[in-house]
Amino acid sequence: MRVAGAGLLAAAIAMILSAAVAVLDGGGGARGLLLSALLTGLAGVVLFFGSRVSATADSALAFASVAWSWLAVSLAGSLPFLLTGVIPWGQFDNALFESISGFTCSGSTILVNFDAVPQGVLFYRSLTQWLGGMGLVVLAVAVLPALGIGGLDLIASEAPGPTADRLTLRVRDTARQLWLLYGAMTGALTLVLLTIGMSAFDAVTHAFTTISTGGFSPHAESIAYFDSFTIELILMVGMLLSGASFSIHWHALRQGIGAYRRVSEVRWYLSLVFGAFGMLVWVNLGELGWLQNLRESLFYAVSLGSNTGFGNSDFVLWMPAAHLLLLVLMLVGGMSGSTAGGMKVLRLQVVFKYSFRELMRARHPNSVIPIRLGRTTIEEQIAAKVVGFVLLYLGLILAGGVILSGLGVDPVTAFSGSASALGNVGPALGEAGPTSNFLVFPRAGRIVLMAMMALGRLELFPAMLMLVASLRGIDRSRLRRDRERSQ
Repeated sequence: MRVAGAGLLAAAIAMILSAAVAVLDGGGGARGLLLSALLTGLAGVVLFFGSRVSATADSALAFASVAWSWLAVSLAGSLPFLLTGVIPWGQFDNALFESISGFTCSGSTILVNFDAVPQGVLFYRSLTQWLGGMGLVVLAVAVLPALGIGGLDLIASEAPGPTADRLTLRVRDTARQLWLLYGAMTGALTLVLLTIGMSAFDAVTHAFTTISTGGFSPHAESIAYFDSFTIELILMVGMLLSGASFSIHWHALRQGIGAYRRVSEVRWYLSLVFGAFGMLVWVNLGELGWLQNLRESLFYAVSLGSNTGFGNSDFVLWMPAAHLLLLVLMLVGGMSGSTAGGMKVLRLQVVFKYSFRELMRARHPNSVIPIRLGRTTIEEQIAAKVVGFVLLYLGLILAGGVILSGLGVDPVTAFSGSASALGNVGPALGEAGPTSNFLVFPRAGRIVLMAMMALGRLELFPAMLMLVASLRGIDRSRLRRDRERSQ
């Protein structure tokens, strides 16, 4: 409850800032945003100050705290869409979809007429992704030491990747360093976009959604609205950096650029993105003009390789072989410790090394072959956990695709939509491409996609631990009540 309260307080501040933008713009929506902030802030105050820290806090409880806080923030985050009239109350599930898509940095949308949406709401929509990118709980650990729960466990349970890197001796300082770097990169990108001619509103909102690898744009056409290769190039640099580990960026600032060369995951990440770029160019030969081919192939290799989901054209019109390459990028995502979604490049490395090791063992059964990533040796227990995660991840995509197909969605749209939702990518293939929206899915299908977006952002094991810790908490409450009755 205390962690959820901290998240709600941060969301309330975001709504107040968005209301200020609405007032400056004069396009309406300020009253609804302020009312949303008031309701969200009150709930946050009650939860934060009306709860106490458990004396038996552990990792499972930390995972549960983060998961339930995301649920609370997503529910509250739907209020601005409803109270401003952007989405009718009868479509609460659509407002919740937009909120979850924002805070999970997915970028999928159900909005159609962007011109009718007040700029304050569009600003809030982008700000949800910026808050969700580095994480509301990491922010809370940085500025609210009174949380009193195991800080590193909280960061580990929210960081999108298999590990959490302690940058400093104090966990609070680690959270602050991450958020300072995150904010500095956002500010730098904003200034560059302003310099090349973007309006202040477009520069800030696109900086929010680039550094968070969220992919929301205040324009229905996404980045194609600007039709500028210079803007695309700047955003590609931002997406590529944000798809890499922020911990490595921090170490590079202190130790020099050599910090990147020492991490094998960086080489795999860049090889995956630029290898996909080369293959997309080859596949699209004869289908697109040379300059158009290079421009669009590079943009989508970076956009989907970092799981941002910005669009500068309609890749649905490309060849099926290109769609398979894009699907691979959606599945893998960025590096561990980045703001990107997907399985993560680190897990891809482990699976490849594990598979190669098993092939060697088939030939030399008695050999001892360690799994190495650069200079690091991966323990057997961790390798098995990674393989299990990947199998579970692919199984969930398959299950989601089957459910969506059963609801009447065509198979290409269903399975790619499932992969996009779990990977927090945004656009999918088929009818849910970058020039469309997720209203192509039936209402029940969007509920399935919401669940998958949340699972993808929280990662699978923490989400399961949320249920374990919650059930354990219920059992303990029952035991306590039984003891009190017996006494």
